Amino acid sequence: MPPKPNEKMRELRERAAAMMNRPAVEPAPESQREAAPDQPSVAAADTPAAKLNAHFGIAALDQVAQGRAVQRLPLAAISPEQRPEARQARLLPPPEDLLIQGLPNPAYADLVASLLDLGRSIQDRQIQPIMVYPDESAVAPAARYHILVGHRRWTAARLIGMAEIDAVVVDPPSAADRVRIQYAENEERVDFSDMERVWALQQMKQALGDAPWDAVEERFQMSRGRRQELLRLATFTADQQVQVARLRLRETQLRPLHAAARAGELQPAHVDTVLAQLGRLIAPADEAAAETRPQLDGPTIARVVARAKRTASSTPPAPTPRWVLSLQEQLGRVDAQVARTRPRFHELRGGASAQLRAHLEATARRLHEALKQLPQDETTQADPDQL
Repeated sequence: MPPKPNEKMRELRERAAAMMNRPAVEPAPESQREAAPDQPSVAAADTPAAKLNAHFGIAALDQVAQGRAVQRLPLAAISPEQRPEARQARLLPPPEDLLIQGLPNPAYADLVASLLDLGRSIQDRQIQPIMVYPDESAVAPAARYHILVGHRRWTAARLIGMAEIDAVVVDPPSAADRVRIQYAENEERVDFSDMERVWALQQMKQALGDAPWDAVEERFQMSRGRRQELLRLATFTADQQVQVARLRLRETQLRPLHAAARAGELQPAHVDTVLAQLGRLIAPADEAAAETRPQLDGPTIARVVARAKRTASSTPPAPTPRWVLSLQEQLGRVDAQVARTRPRFHELRGGASAQLRAHLEATARRLHEALKQLPQDETTQADPDQL
């Protein structure tokens, strides 16, 4: 987690934007909120002053929110999108995972502390509304809206027990627009990590129907070189990616580690050990150290990786199971046979062509399912630079 002063800087920017672009909106008295918790209230909805005008200070957000009224919505009526393909590309677990029996989860201690501070600030005066759109949630049946912008503020409000929050209701976005808008908001965060950028890239590619990478680069205004650098972090397993996101390390800092993993010099267990050691190096010894602890630098990470490589080279690799060797041999024979017979496929007619097509399609589906089940950290995985 970044030092707390960074959060204060973002809060000051938000406060300045709010003072310039938003009229003061007095929240409804507590008695009124409790009397009608399910009904949204519009702050002076009939007056032009209640309409938003460049409120967020981010072009992509202002364009969507232009002319919309700020409403007071119950938190229970709002939910983050939980579907894997639509979940926001950032490290922000659900509130129930952040607290254990009412106490901060040690794995997210810094995050919980900053969220509690943010929640108390929102309770005192909410600087910016969140942005939501009408939708149903299978995870939260009571929810009538999904969060487009403001997931962190919603989580903070939940953690401190708020009942309502200021929100702007917008039209449901397309999948690609949702990813683009959330990426634009996250790019304004000082703690937006390279790992989270990778998740956003992958989401946009999926939202565009597995479009070529140049289409994704255009949506994010990102160069091909930058995209390739970021995708090298996809070398790590899903659990390792979460740890990388927690450490908030840049791709350049982790280059020795992911390069060793891609080259097969470090196995997944060795990568886990390195990430755990980096986590111990960056963790504060006490609360006072949390304010001044230095970020890990490249040379330090390179030394940790070098030690891990020396350890890995002295440890004999586990033998390959016999069934794997047998399967590889059979796949090799099938691959060679298909390569030999492909030039004659055009000779097939009628039923023979249909039967072969059906067999090939069924085999392709099974192979695709098998690929998805394989651990993503295998040294034989595809090089992200070739994607």
